[in-house]
Amino acid sequence: MDLTLDPAKAALLVVELQNDMVHESNLEKQGLGSALASAVHRRGVLDKVGALLSIVRRVGVPVLYVNVANKPGFPRPKARIYQLAGKRGPSLVEGTWGAEIHPAVAAAPSDFVLTRTTSVDGSYGTGLYSILAQLKREQLAVCGISTTMAVEGIVRASLNRGYEMFVIEDCCAGVPQEWHDWSIRNTLPLLSTITSGTDVMAVLERAAGGTS
Repeated sequence: MDLTLDPAKAALLVVELQNDMVHESNLEKQGLGSALASAVHRRGVLDKVGALLSIVRRVGVPVLYVNVANKPGFPRPKARIYQLAGKRGPSLVEGTWGAEIHPAVAAAPSDFVLTRTTSVDGSYGTGLYSILAQLKREQLAVCGISTTMAVEGIVRASLNRGYEMFVIEDCCAGVPQEWHDWSIRNTLPLLSTITSGTDVMAVLERAAGGTS
């Protein structure tokens, strides 16, 4: 199926590729950060996103990073996800190295870096949709972590607001792998076009006339 991505209408969302979650120093640790880092590195997500970013920026498609910036002691709703996160101790704390974007996919001056303290995905608490409205973007291509939480959450919320959604499967990761696979096969195809980084790059370059 031909992708309908249009550089004049599209934006790329890079979700939570932050050091505490995906940096290689987490590989020898335990917990969610270690598991996600293992999935990201096993799938080559950082290299693939890095290659994608170079093309996306070159053809003039806006890049928006959607990150977490926690504040220690900030009250959370009663939900298991926050209980599990609390067992790991502080992570993704605002102003720390752990909350920074992994250097392999670092933001450029032209990019937008959005952060949130509340919510489980960046569709809430980041100003995401206000910026997209100003940019006059109608199509969103999403990559990052984790597939079944923040990525899927943004896809659902954005579709509700009328955006055409694309999930770049090989530029996403989740744990366990079976959950990622289930979402990609069953849930996300109902809400978005499932594609690859290679296909997105090819379509954007072709649509932009092979600009170099």
